[in-house]
Amino acid sequence: MALDPALEAAIREAAEEEGQPATVAARLIAWAEALAEGDDAVERQESFYARLMSAVSGAETADED
Repeated sequence: MALDPALEAAIREAAEEEGQPATVAARLIAWAEALAEGDDAVERQESFYARLMSAVSGAETADED
């Protein structure tokens, strides 16, 4: 199932407004698409999260939990 184009646009706009690189929006969109297609395996989600956080500008490198 493809994401709604309005959702993709909103993700891109939010990333831009927060001064994040386009990579952040692209990775969030890829993550949302995977979830929409039913790919919710824990290992896969952890991988998406790690790649997303590596792209986020100003993100802490240590896990804050």
